[in-house]
Formats: sequence, structure tokens, C-alpha cells
Amino acid sequence: MRVRERLIERPRMLFRTGRARWKTALAGLILLGLLAALLYGQARYRLGIDTQVRVSLAPYRVFLIDTWQGAADIIQGDLVAFRARGLAPYFRDGQLLIKRAAGVPGDWVTVDAGHTWINGSRMADGLALAATLKRDPATLVRHERVPVEHFWMLGETPDSFDSRYWGFLPQSQVVGKAYALF
Repeated sequence: MRVRERLIERPRMLFRTGRARWKTALAGLILLGLLAALLYGQARYRLGIDTQVRVSLAPYRVFLIDTWQGAADIIQGDLVAFRARGLAPYFRDGQLLIKRAAGVPGDWVTVDAGHTWINGSRMADGLALAATLKRDPATLVRHERVPVEHFWMLGETPDSFDSRYWGFLPQSQVVGKAYALF
């Protein structure tokens, strides 16, 4: 009988006072809240780290990627994370890249040997990688409108491998908006 009495009394000891009951409940709620925040953050955000020798978005190397902000949320000037497709020899298919959306659907893009212009504003200089890619700069010259569901992506250095060399980025490759951390 004594063992049975102890088993009955033991749970009561844990919650003997109202204060202890509230402390336990509060600790449980805090843990539950932390778990929910962690799961939310893991589902929505990713970290992107630029491991290239030559950084195309200097001076930043670490980016926060918001995967819930997709192509529909992107405006001109936003940093965009996307998956590479057909960008060899510089990037393998599926590799995560971050560039600036210099042109959005409807914008006019003009590329000549000296500069890249978006809607009449100079956005980039030269075609520094043309020789490395064994491409005649004349084949990269263009004047065209950014099509619907596409972006014109640029890095911030003259030797960035970007839309000047591979053209428009389809919205289907967009992972989300990126934010430079450091």
C-alpha cells in the first residue's frame, strides 16, 4: 500500500503550487515558440555564400535568401538567387547564384562593346569575358526588350559572368530574393 500511495503522491508533488504550475507551462510555451520559429525560419530562409575567387557582388560574400519571395516580388535592382542552367564552363547546372535584377519584363536592354544600358541608364561596362569565352564581342551586341517572365541579371564587376553573355533568366529558375549580410 505504501508504494501505491507514493505513486499517487509523486505527480502531485510536481504541481504542488500554482506558481510551479505556471513556470512549467511558461517553459513549455517558450520551447514550443522556439521550435515553431526554427521550423518557420528553416522553411523560408537559406544562406548563400559566395565562394568565388572574384566576387561579383563586392564586398559581400554572405547572403540571406528569402525563398517565399519569388519572381512576382522582384523589382529592378533587387538581388535575386537562382539556379544555374546551361551556364558552363563557369557554373554547373543547379548551382545557386546571386545577381542583381538589372532588367525586368518590359525594360529595354542595349549591349554594345563598351557598355550595357537598361532603359537608357548605363548599368555595366564592357564585355571583359568575351575573349575568355572565345566569343566575338559583336555577337553579344543587342538591343531588345526583356520578355515576359524573364530578367536581365548583372553582377557588379566588369568581369562578372552574367546576362551580357548568357541572355535572359527565366523566372522558373528563381529561388527567391537575396539580401546581402556581409
